[in-house]
Amino acid sequence: MPSVRCHLDGLEVPLTEGMRSLVITVALEGDGLSRRSLQVRMWPDLESYSAAKRLRQLLWRVKRETGDRLLNAASGCVRLAESVSVDLHWAERRARGIVNGEVPASIDTDEWSFLGEELLSGWPDESVWEAQDRWNRLRLHALERLAERALDVGDIPAAIEFASAAVSVDEFNEVPHRVMAAAYLARGDIASSWRVFTKFQQLLRREMGLEPSSSFRDLVGRRRAARSA
Repeated sequence: MPSVRCHLDGLEVPLTEGMRSLVITVALEGDGLSRRSLQVRMWPDLESYSAAKRLRQLLWRVKRETGDRLLNAASGCVRLAESVSVDLHWAERRARGIVNGEVPASIDTDEWSFLGEELLSGWPDESVWEAQDRWNRLRLHALERLAERALDVGDIPAAIEFASAAVSVDEFNEVPHRVMAAAYLARGDIASSWRVFTKFQQLLRREMGLEPSSSFRDLVGRRRAARSA
């Protein structure tokens, strides 16, 4: 997901930047786009005739490299061929399952490592920004659920790893920080728990002028006070 790659019969198919941009635009849409919509999205500053010419050229190049096995441009609509699988779509289905309450059969961190992947990292086209934001929100919620699940079953290392991955998606979100602090407390590491809390507290104060929630303060405060006593 960090970059676009096309594999056909186990071999990678070389795609130019223009071809990759076309495939990305179609793949992110899911149901396909009319030729006119594609032209407007990809070349908003060009006249209709020039944009249509560029689209025809790109479609021809894709067809030359992949036949009809990647894109279907029949009936004036461009969509992925039926046999094409997209890793993002697979990842979204699995992440939604977790968010919607499906209990994972395994909390093996390697199995869920795809949730740590960014979508098209550094891709310059602003048309993918919305998809990137949508994926980040979804994987953040899924990582939170997995961290909570791991904590519930006593898998402290997995809880910390999932929570850390969630923090890398959104460092201002309190939930993964709180789960991480709770995981450290569960194994009796009060110092690490307090460090997680104070680092988050300083971040909120510096960037937003806010404080962590009372539940987070109580979580670490009670344990710290009990140990001191």
